[in-house]
Amino acid sequence: MKAIITGATGFLGSHLVHHLETQGYQVLALGRNEAKGRKLNSTQTRFKAVDLTNESHVIAEFEAANVIFHCAAFSSAWGTEEAFYLANVTATRHVLKAAKHHNIKRCVYVSSTSVYFNFTDKLDIKESQVLTSGFANEYAKTKYQGEQVMLNECGDTEVVIIRPRGIIGEGDTSIFPRILNLLEKGFFPLTEQGRALVDITYVKNVAHALYLAGKTPEINKHCFNISNDEPMTVSALVNLLTRHTHQRVRFLPIPYSILANIAKVMETIAKIFNTKEPLLTCYSAGLLAKSQTLNISAAKNLLGYRPIYGLEHGIKQYFHSEPPC
Repeated sequence: MKAIITGATGFLGSHLVHHLETQGYQVLALGRNEAKGRKLNSTQTRFKAVDLTNESHVIAEFEAANVIFHCAAFSSAWGTEEAFYLANVTATRHVLKAAKHHNIKRCVYVSSTSVYFNFTDKLDIKESQVLTSGFANEYAKTKYQGEQVMLNECGDTEVVIIRPRGIIGEGDTSIFPRILNLLEKGFFPLTEQGRALVDITYVKNVAHALYLAGKTPEINKHCFNISNDEPMTVSALVNLLTRHTHQRVRFLPIPYSILANIAKVMETIAKIFNTKEPLLTCYSAGLLAKSQTLNISAAKNLLGYRPIYGLEHGIKQYFHSEPPC
């Protein structure tokens, strides 16, 4: 079996490369970071630097394969509308065109559970509950648009979509670094006594889910929620992290309305002065305050997915293991 992985030098993509190698795949690993890409080269994996926003380049550099895993994305709570659209919609369209050109049977698209989030509590979310408007940010909007490209423009190419929730583990550059950045200030803002429920997922479990989505028959145009199936409160998650960092953190009780207004001010200042992502965004404030848990019955029943590793293992690996590349 041969697989093509986009975003192979990224967090999830690099873990997927190594998981597929253990399953005997030959892998064409595509990414932007050539230094990291060279580390992926092995007897089973070959790296190429590819600009997914260049259609002719994508089609020329792709090859015949059994399956594409489209992991590449601009994944952030902060950025311009143009940057998100180019990376998450235009590039996705190019990948799908390359699949058709090279007669690749299946394309597995990594979407996001941000397509469900609208700053309200949502528990046991099913795949059918995806939003069609009113998205929390440009990232969520463009991931939904990328899904629509895959589902509506696929032709004879089989498409499978997975929506993993809060990916963490060794190499995480998003979730834990943001939380730890707050903890370094010596306090952590806590709304509703930290009772909001969060689902997070260890990256190696997501890689396993992708592997299953790439090989399971008769799942064309299916969407699958993926999580560790271990919802926990925000306060419990923070306490787990501080056990590993040995930090003393003071929880700062704060109403969500105030936290949201602080985030708005921070965002406004960052936009005016064209600076990097602020310490707190409206989206991250919402994630701290609002419960969001997934129903993963479809993945269990149709893919045979079960988390291989527990969350405590994933958190330990984040602090004590090196990322794949």
